[in-house]
Amino acid sequence: MVYNPNKAIHPGYIIARSLEREGMSQKNLSERTGLTEKHISQIINGEASITIETALLLENALGGSASFWINLEKNYQETKIRLERAPLLRKEAGLLPKFPYKELVKRGYVEQATNSDKKVENLWKFFGVNSLFFVQNTEAVAYRKKSGLEIKTEAIATWLRCGELEFKKESLPEYSESKLKESLPKIKLLSVNDPSEFSKELVKILSNAGVSLIYIPHFSGTGVSAAVRWINNNPLIQLSVYYPWADIFWFNLYHEIGHLVLHGKKEKFIEFDDKALSVVQEKEKEANKFAGDELISEKSYIEFLRKPLSKRGIIDFAKNLSIHPGIVAGRLCYDGKVKWSQVSGLRPRLKCVQ
Repeated sequence: MVYNPNKAIHPGYIIARSLEREGMSQKNLSERTGLTEKHISQIINGEASITIETALLLENALGGSASFWINLEKNYQETKIRLERAPLLRKEAGLLPKFPYKELVKRGYVEQATNSDKKVENLWKFFGVNSLFFVQNTEAVAYRKKSGLEIKTEAIATWLRCGELEFKKESLPEYSESKLKESLPKIKLLSVNDPSEFSKELVKILSNAGVSLIYIPHFSGTGVSAAVRWINNNPLIQLSVYYPWADIFWFNLYHEIGHLVLHGKKEKFIEFDDKALSVVQEKEKEANKFAGDELISEKSYIEFLRKPLSKRGIIDFAKNLSIHPGIVAGRLCYDGKVKWSQVSGLRPRLKCVQ
C-alpha cells in the first residue's frame, strides 16, 4: 500500500528547522552556500524550489545528501499536485456507477477500495487517463453488438481496455496477411475439437501470423461478443463468448478476421458514433459474407440445400467438410431454413477460456 500524505510540506520548512537546530541565521547560510539571502528567504517561505545545484550546496552547508534535499522537493511537488486534483477526483466519483469496478477487482485489474476517490484514481490508472471523461475517446474499433440492447459505452470501453492490457503482455512477430489467409482452412478444422484444446491452438496459429487473439468475458451492459482493432502494427481480435454457442463463436472469429482481410489496417469503426452507423453496417455485411463463405463455401452450401434437411443430413454434411455440425445448423437457422429449436442439440454452449 502506498502512503499519500494529506498535507504538502515545502522543503523550506525543513531548512528553517535545520537552521534553528544549528543556531544558524539565513545570513550565515547565505555565506556558507553563496546563495543570496533573498533567495534563501524565498525557499524558506515556499516561494522558490530546490534545484539540483541548490541541493548540492545544502548538502555541504546543512548536511544530508543532495538526494535527500532533491527528494524533499520532489515529494512536495508531487503531494501538492495530488492534493490539487482532489476536487476532480470527488467530482468524478459520480461516474463510478457507470463502470464495472467490482468486476474489475474480481478479475485483478484494479485494487479493492472503499474510498470513492481511490476508486476513481484506480480507474484513471487502469485506463491510462487523467479523467474518466476521456475514456469514451480512447477506443475506436469495429465491434459486434446485440441488436436492440441499450449499450453502456463505459462498460464497452472497460472490456476493450482489458483486451489492450492483455495484448501488452504478448510478444508478436510482424503481421503477415499471407500467413493469416493460409491458416484459415486449418483454423476451422479445429471446430470439431474440445474448446479447451481449440481455444489455445487458435491463439497459437493466429500468433504465428502476427495476430493476437484474446478471450475477455463480457461485462454486464456491453452486449459485445467480438472486436478487432490494431495496436501499433499488430491486430487484436477480442472475443467474449457473449453468445455461448459454438456456431456463433466460429462465425464471430471469422467475421473479425474478415475485417482484417477485407478492410485493412487503416479502416476505423467508431463504436459510439451513430453517424458512422451506415458505414459500419456496410462493413459488417462484407465481414458477414466473408465469414459465411470461409466456413461453408457457397457452392457446397447450395448443393446441400437441394437435399431434404434433417439432423442426420446436417451431421453428415458437417463431417464431409470437417467442421462442427453446429456451424451448419447455425447457418441454416440464420438463413431461415430451419428453426433454432429443431437443431438445438447440435449447437453446444461454450465457456470463455482465458
